Amino acid sequence: MSTKNKVLELLNNNCNRFLSGQQMAEELYVTRAAIWKAIKSLESEGYPIEAVTNRGYRLKREFNIPKKDEIILYLQENYAGLIPDNININVFDEVESTNDSIRTWINDEVCVVIAGSQTKGRGRRGRSFFSPNGTGIYMSVLVHPDIPVSKATALTCIMAVAICRAIKEVTGIDTQIKWVNDIYYKGKKIAGILTEAVTSIEDGSVSYVIMGAGINLYEPVEGFPADIKDVAGALLNSQSDEGLGSRLCGAIIGSFFEIYNNMSEFGYIEEYKRRSLLTGNYVKVMQYGADNEKLCNSYAYVEGIDDECRLLVRYDDGTTEKLSTGEVSVVKY
Repeated sequence: MSTKNKVLELLNNNCNRFLSGQQMAEELYVTRAAIWKAIKSLESEGYPIEAVTNRGYRLKREFNIPKKDEIILYLQENYAGLIPDNININVFDEVESTNDSIRTWINDEVCVVIAGSQTKGRGRRGRSFFSPNGTGIYMSVLVHPDIPVSKATALTCIMAVAICRAIKEVTGIDTQIKWVNDIYYKGKKIAGILTEAVTSIEDGSVSYVIMGAGINLYEPVEGFPADIKDVAGALLNSQSDEGLGSRLCGAIIGSFFEIYNNMSEFGYIEEYKRRSLLTGNYVKVMQYGADNEKLCNSYAYVEGIDDECRLLVRYDDGTTEKLSTGEVSVVKY
């Protein structure tokens, strides 16, 4: 293979980050002059190569947001008979928040909103959710489940399992679930879920539930912001074919309804347990009050997850607890 083609292969495999001429020269065992010559040759052939002083070279590739017709086709080919006939799928380049946007269709029995970026993406406890253009997919699903509010957490677990199944189906990658709403790969968070339920004042039943999910497909060219760079990760190293986002969205929707249609059978719980990132680890447990004020921190060993998706922990004094709320983080203990 010629040096030019080797350089192109390197750039293709790392198109979400810059490679310096020195890096490429060392990896290919050639001179920096040979790298420069190869870059100029590729540019003359029309390859969109971005060069930045003190950073290096990057092959620019436009990120294609998922397409509605491709998503529907994927569902028809892979999940026929499992998706509600009246599902309403909407795809946008950008929204403030998919969870907020989907409220436009709260009277629909089932609705999905997908966006290529969010300007006001939200995470748990009012935190912002980093949702830049060209790196991930952001989606919300709205359903009207006939369940009491005490069972609403199950929908977060169902979505978590659905995302893991979809990622495996489309990319072949196995991921883990960090209780209760985060998806991890190689020790980094690559997806988060925000579930919002609206209940009836009269009987305490659930009126509707919105499950928002953000998936980091690729790392931003400029890297993740300082406040999340130690935690956040990406599913893939470089952009692959342009239809991947559509297939992944289709697989998430299909997997979700495959489980949701039979949620009373609780089969998803065992998969949720198997994918648990926390079981067998020591964690810091953070409890919060009604106004999100931090009440206490304590340390515990995670023994597992029960059939109601509660985290089973044992504290240092030997006492045990079944956590249904709060946040935890793995610690070196």
